Amino acid sequence: MNTEQSELRSMGFFGTYKEAYKITVSWKKIFSQITLALLLPLSILYLSQIQISNFIQTKSYRRKETSRWIALFITEVIYMVLLLIFSLLSTSSVVYAIACIYTSNEITFKKVIIVCRKVWKRLLVTFLCCFLIVALYTSVALGIVFLFAVLTLGPESEGANKVLIFIICLSIPCFIGLAYINVVWHLASVISVLQKSYGRKALKKSMNLIKGKIWASLAMFTTLEICGSGILAIFSVLVVYGSIVGTVGRVGVGILCYLLLPIYFHFALVIQTVVYFVCKSYHHEGIDKLAEDLEISFVPLDMDKDAHLEQVPV
Repeated sequence: MNTEQSELRSMGFFGTYKEAYKITVSWKKIFSQITLALLLPLSILYLSQIQISNFIQTKSYRRKETSRWIALFITEVIYMVLLLIFSLLSTSSVVYAIACIYTSNEITFKKVIIVCRKVWKRLLVTFLCCFLIVALYTSVALGIVFLFAVLTLGPESEGANKVLIFIICLSIPCFIGLAYINVVWHLASVISVLQKSYGRKALKKSMNLIKGKIWASLAMFTTLEICGSGILAIFSVLVVYGSIVGTVGRVGVGILCYLLLPIYFHFALVIQTVVYFVCKSYHHEGIDKLAEDLEISFVPLDMDKDAHLEQVPV
């Protein structure tokens, strides 16, 4: 990779997006393979679930309420399992591919798949830790709002304006907090793939790593979230729930969303990995040691398995 450490160190919002685009164009073959094998199925899963859930709730089992809820529950469970599998595989594959690019290691699609099999467990632990933190954070915020509403509202709904103002004021720091957790989550995922840390240790390393680049990181990941939410909103409003654009228009918008979502997933994963290297460069952490770790830790399974088993971290 031609990007120098000094260039990475000084990268901001636009520089990171430009770097992600440059990497994508320069390594089209490997990223096309990853997109077709992992990101496209992930996108199909995301969008199809919206349609399936809507069909079950509105157009089937109308007279059988119990059957409808059972079908919906089974669908959601299958969806969550498949979503988790493809999310872990997609994250580990893109992160490892870019790490190899930056460290000038040889990268092939077979090698990427081998790495996915090696790191998915620790990536899963980190994901569950982050999910738990988000759930607790959201529960506490909602609990504060509920408690304030109970103490403020009278028997005749007095104080409704105070509750509304309180919710608006509370939503600002809550949004910033969620955005910060989102940044930490993304970088912790990269750390879980490239380093031996996972779970709480990966989160702690992530929090230390983003110091000095927090505002640029918040802006980047917030922009990505808005773009992703926009695609899902357009698909839901115009394709699944709406008839504004007609049948032909719904088909066209649906196809467009199915094409845009894999591109979005790709750039989101590329950017989160580039941010990781930008933060490492900002803290003057070289990537030479990382290059050695990648070469040693992720030895292909078909190369002298017995000789390398003890070197491969579990």
